[in-house]
Parts: sequence; C-alpha cells; structure tokens
Amino acid sequence: MYAEKKDKNANEFNCVQRAHQNVLEHLPVFYAMLATSSIYRPKIAAAAGVLRIAGFIMYVKGYSSGDPGKRRKGNFGHFGSLIMLGLSLEAALRILGYL
Repeated sequence: MYAEKKDKNANEFNCVQRAHQNVLEHLPVFYAMLATSSIYRPKIAAAAGVLRIAGFIMYVKGYSSGDPGKRRKGNFGHFGSLIMLGLSLEAALRILGYL
C-alpha cells in the first residue's frame, strides 16, 4: 500500500514502506542462515547476525531519507550474510560427514 502523490509526505512514506518490504523479503533467508550457521559456531553466527541486522538498520535509515545514494550505507551487512552462508555450508558438510 502506497500513498498517493498528492499527499505532501507521500514520497517519505513510500520510501519507508519500500524499505520495510525489502527487509521483510530478506528475513526468511536471514533466519534460515542464522539457524543453520549457529549449529557448530554459535558465537560467530551471532556476531554475523548482529552485523546483518545493523546493515538492515542502516539500509532502512538511508532508504527512508529519499536520497538514492544513502541506500548503500547498509551494504556492509552483506558481509554478515556471507559469513553465515559459509558457516551454514560448513554445518551442512559436517552433518553429511564430509568434514
């Protein structure tokens, strides 16, 4: 649901709405990776999760400003996702007996 352009706060509302929707789209993958990555290395997974959440927060703040250039401030959070992906892969390989 988006605000109509005739409202003076429409752009700001729509930016916040889109940022919220973007974060909601990424949460299922985030939760799955956080759960699987914490099987063998919970402290590293927790730190990576905090990094990703901080990235989400900075992304939403930047996107909500309405300035497209500020959306990139949360890109560092993807490092948390990469760490969790690697830990999830390690957990899968250990469970399967390859490590």
